[in-house]
Amino acid sequence: MNRRLFAVIVIILLAAVIVVNGQSYAQSSANYPTVTYHTFKGYTVTIIASTWNSTVYPVIFSKNFSTYNWRDSPLRNYILFDYGMTGLNPYGAEFIAAMEATGNLTEKNVTIAFEKIAPLDATNSGYTNQEKLNAGALPGFSNSTPTSFNNPSVRSLYGWIFAGGVVVSIVALYFIFNRKKDE
Repeated sequence: MNRRLFAVIVIILLAAVIVVNGQSYAQSSANYPTVTYHTFKGYTVTIIASTWNSTVYPVIFSKNFSTYNWRDSPLRNYILFDYGMTGLNPYGAEFIAAMEATGNLTEKNVTIAFEKIAPLDATNSGYTNQEKLNAGALPGFSNSTPTSFNNPSVRSLYGWIFAGGVVVSIVALYFIFNRKKDE
């Protein structure tokens, strides 16, 4: 009876852990800092949190911006901003400078501004801004570098290596522990 009760408790606890971990951990909307810039025609444009969400970040989340899926990345809020979300990082400053030369804040102009800064060197890292974005790295931070693990083909290779190791281990353990002793 005690074993059954213990087994039921363990199953309930495992189910509770699975349910809790299975829920999506959606990030709350970030509180982006307010940024003001002046266009080449002399207009003053102020970008507030809701404008970042409605105009700039839809361009970042589009498939034309980068081959990396920034919409689901936990680093998405730091593409343009510093880690404290108090101001712009160097890539964000390049973006605002490009917006000053491009004009008012529209999705078309945001796209043009990102295209202007795409080929620029990202914080003297040897990568362009676009190369870092495509690899899932942040172009505004010198400590954020592309790695081979961001390449999906490399990730799948790691999975096959792990699966192969598990199979080899199971086969080896089977033959080690199931040998019959000659008597």
